[in-house]
Amino acid sequence: MENSSSGIFSLLPEGAQDMTESEAIAALVLSATHDENPSVSLDQIYSTLCQSRTESELDPLSLLPYLLPSRQPAAKSLIALIGECGNAKEVMIAVQEILERVQSALDEEEDDTDESVNESPSGQLISLIHLYTSAIPRLKLLKRSPSDTIRPLLAQVQSTIQLAGSRLRRDQGREIIQSVSQLSRNVSSWANEDSAACKVILQSLLDTAVSECSHCIQSSIAQRSFENLYPRLTIRSTVEPGWEDGEKAIEDALTVYSSFGDLASLPPVPTTAYLVVLSHSKTVPRDIPKHLSFMLPILVASIQANHALDETLSLLLQWLHPSHFPAAQQLSPDISGPLCALLPALASSHPDTDVRHQTFRILSRVLALTPAELRLQILKDLVTDAGFPQMRVAAVGLVKEAVLEALSETRPSIFASPIFLQVFGPVLLRPDGVELFRSPMSELEESMEPSRLVECLSLYYILSLRDTSNRTGIRDADQISNVEKTLLAPLRSAVSRWMDDASVADAHMHAIMPLVSLKTSLERVDSAVEGLRSKSN
Repeated sequence: MENSSSGIFSLLPEGAQDMTESEAIAALVLSATHDENPSVSLDQIYSTLCQSRTESELDPLSLLPYLLPSRQPAAKSLIALIGECGNAKEVMIAVQEILERVQSALDEEEDDTDESVNESPSGQLISLIHLYTSAIPRLKLLKRSPSDTIRPLLAQVQSTIQLAGSRLRRDQGREIIQSVSQLSRNVSSWANEDSAACKVILQSLLDTAVSECSHCIQSSIAQRSFENLYPRLTIRSTVEPGWEDGEKAIEDALTVYSSFGDLASLPPVPTTAYLVVLSHSKTVPRDIPKHLSFMLPILVASIQANHALDETLSLLLQWLHPSHFPAAQQLSPDISGPLCALLPALASSHPDTDVRHQTFRILSRVLALTPAELRLQILKDLVTDAGFPQMRVAAVGLVKEAVLEALSETRPSIFASPIFLQVFGPVLLRPDGVELFRSPMSELEESMEPSRLVECLSLYYILSLRDTSNRTGIRDADQISNVEKTLLAPLRSAVSRWMDDASVADAHMHAIMPLVSLKTSLERVDSAVEGLRSKSN
């Protein structure tokens, strides 16, 4: 036989060279992917095909079902070769058939694929997208337009991505975003005069990829935004390693989105994909309240479902920062109300300390931009809500921010008036139950009350010094006397008793820190109050 000693036929055993080249390749690939000890490896097949330039004999329908499940590196090379050189129409047919099998596998409740042996359905999906990326631009169109050609093909890819979404590993999700971005670029260039119709299809596919794979981006965008916007609150960077690959994946998508139109233009409805795009593009719209109102449903859903939360927090950090949203503006209660209903729980209970910190700063900004009456009510709810003890403590600091802000301005404010103490005095300037003062010192470590009292004493101290015009009434003699009776005297007696406890001397530093903090805060307040009394005399 003429070709028996050269090219792909040189790899065949004697007596098996009466095949066509396509049949020979298929037989060799089947052996290399299924035999325990094949005589010819996929590497050898790939190398020989490249050297002999017989790539045109690759049969997608015969080869892809064997190659796609293979974990051998050379299988990826052969798949890429088929996408670049195999008959484009046959590639389309093969991909559609295999996608049906991948969908069936993803429909299974349990994916028991041993990825050390076989490629998972999600991994096969990535290779199938790459095949479309190479083959679609090589299709020769006859009667059908580009958009009519790709619509059913990409709809199938889209539905498969939706099935795979929750199962994707971080690297797989990132690669799907990148591969769909590359597919979109290639198809857009091929579509020519039908590009507008194709872009609608491609954007829908890209939206699905970004939304379903958003949990795989993991580029620490909220923490990076926080460190950039609030450098004084950053002691050291806590950005997660490996964030760069996630950012690179979404940057590829952003490039494609930019070619589709203005990123700041509002779509018909808010979507997770649009949220991710806005956050990573660092697009800050001119009319932030309008965009926040539009995006609110998806922001709320993100916080509730912990989906694309990194992007949600980053967007809120960016848009609500004083450099973009000045204090002269205010948020509508329709925006601040729902956010303030969700953010405290997130700031209190999320397992990630960075997320809790970011959320608390966002909550602080939302409150600062909220109308005073609503802000007063929200703060009162926060400092009295026993459901979130940590937030109940931290919220005292938010109260302090509000009153100091009001005192720094000359215009009237409910926070710089007697109403402030009428609302917060009975809550913050007295203990939450006197039973703690009668408890042994050992119980301090298990209670959040010492931390809350330290924050309350700090508020009382700073308010006594800063409210020089006595706008809140904090310097009134009867007010000073009332705080002494309900808070300071009982606390002073309890601290003295605890300090005299014999177990204190032997206690670990961590155990006695609440007592030390209380004693220090109390002494500072006593000094300030004594100063006020001497001035009044």
